[in-house]
Amino acid sequence: MRTIPALELADCQRIAAAAEAIAAQHQATVSLAICDGGGHPLLLLRLDGASPSSASVALAKARMAALNGKPTADQEAAINGARPALLQLSAVFKEPAVAMGGGLPLLHNGVCIGAVGVSGMTPELDAAIAAAGANALASTSH
Repeated sequence: MRTIPALELADCQRIAAAAEAIAAQHQATVSLAICDGGGHPLLLLRLDGASPSSASVALAKARMAALNGKPTADQEAAINGARPALLQLSAVFKEPAVAMGGGLPLLHNGVCIGAVGVSGMTPELDAAIAAAGANALASTSH
């Protein structure tokens, strides 16, 4: 048996604050979602001006990253390249999950304990905002 760490509210708030700071620097109107390792929502933040659909997409990106333990941009590239069969993953999960850039797994000692998803801007900016959040968690993990 092994012990797996879990995200706490304070962790989610730290992730969200770091991501929101980068979004503000870029005047990005995005939504940010954080989920646990099973893809269950822990925190959802829709910044002023972000479209309502961005909230659902951010959660779907976070869920895909958590359940695969991989960045969604990598999955999107695989689907657009040699692995179109990966499109079927969202149906397997039975919950909205998308392989579009902007979702990053949150790793602790090599174990995926959750994910952050950002939606509302370009895939590159969404990913940069998500990375700021993931880095905030990584910088405080032991």
